[in-house]
Amino acid sequence: MNAHTIKILLALVAVAAVGCRKEAIEVVNPDRHFCYTYVDQFETIWTGIDQGYLFWDRDTVDWDALHERMLPVFRQFDSKGGATDEELDRAYKQMVHGLLDHHMYVQVKNLKTGNAVYADPAWDEVPFRDYYHYTFFDQQVALLKTMEGVTEYNEGNDYFRCYSALFPGSNGKKIAYLRFRSFSASSTARAVSYGSLPAATIGPLRWFYGNDATNGVTNGWAGRDAVEAVIIDLRGNGGGNLEDIRPLICSLTPSRSDIGYTRHKEGLGRLDYSSWTPFHIDSHPNHLDGSKKVVLLVDVNSVSCSELSACIVQSMPHGTVIGERTYGATCPLLPGGHNMLYSGVFGDYGSLGYYVYTSNFDVVDKDYKSLEGVGVTPDIECLFDFTALQNGRDNQLERALEYIRTGK
Repeated sequence: MNAHTIKILLALVAVAAVGCRKEAIEVVNPDRHFCYTYVDQFETIWTGIDQGYLFWDRDTVDWDALHERMLPVFRQFDSKGGATDEELDRAYKQMVHGLLDHHMYVQVKNLKTGNAVYADPAWDEVPFRDYYHYTFFDQQVALLKTMEGVTEYNEGNDYFRCYSALFPGSNGKKIAYLRFRSFSASSTARAVSYGSLPAATIGPLRWFYGNDATNGVTNGWAGRDAVEAVIIDLRGNGGGNLEDIRPLICSLTPSRSDIGYTRHKEGLGRLDYSSWTPFHIDSHPNHLDGSKKVVLLVDVNSVSCSELSACIVQSMPHGTVIGERTYGATCPLLPGGHNMLYSGVFGDYGSLGYYVYTSNFDVVDKDYKSLEGVGVTPDIECLFDFTALQNGRDNQLERALEYIRTGK
């Protein structure tokens, strides 16, 4: 993670949180509870969420009433000597149903069978949107090399699913295109530099950005005078490492990206929040000059860092987001957050038999509007057309190219 991101997400908050802690870590941290009954598991998970969940000020779930309703279910599991995987799965899905955090998932080991069950509140909401669709990543990238006018097509490999190409633009100029499946470029680039992965793994990034795939825009396609615009395609991108944001996205603008505001927990109470702090990310030293159009393609399966990228592009004077309203996991998290921030990821499935993945930084936009559980609304809506894909066309990419070429 770069120094500026650390300053945003840690320095302003973590030191204060550690410095003002009055309770012993064992009291606060739900990572040290060994559970020998189904009730133990339930109470530990319920309490960890109760103390560390970030959205109690606007979540509609009555958490206390849920405890009273669900506790007898887990007592019954203990009294009858165990639960089937289906019963335990159903119980935890009922437990987290309706929670706002779209990063969240709960993983619990069945004490009787040893099998894992999962509960993910986002999957009670996202698949029921009227525009929801599966990710057709492989089918879409297979069309790239066959599209009209494509030159200098490049692709990575299974270690880092990345594709770049040049499309014809207007007045004889070019449009530089890049698509990648996850925000794991920095770690992949380090593996390449250590010799544990072949250089071709990040070849498309180097073509697009320049000499060093994670050193911003240097002498790659995006910086060429002959390139009038760039398209970053994050459809189906499930997010990943915040370290990637600055070199891959913030290098596309010379200006600081003002996202909105962020806060964190400062105590065990549900509403023990810090003050809102301005949330921004500086441009990368190796950046574009701001004259080129930047288009970001997103869909309902664009998650986390992909959604933060959409917010950044929307803050650019020449930035446009095209596609669909995104997944809605817009608030960042750090593993082990309970040690510093009274919130976030807790548990250890391997040793404790439970694991809860949840946010520990609340982020709102410049108008203090939360996008968690909602997602980023594109500037130009273009819904996925499955029939077009079956006929060998990518209607969303075509719309992005049309916008760049015509301005409409």
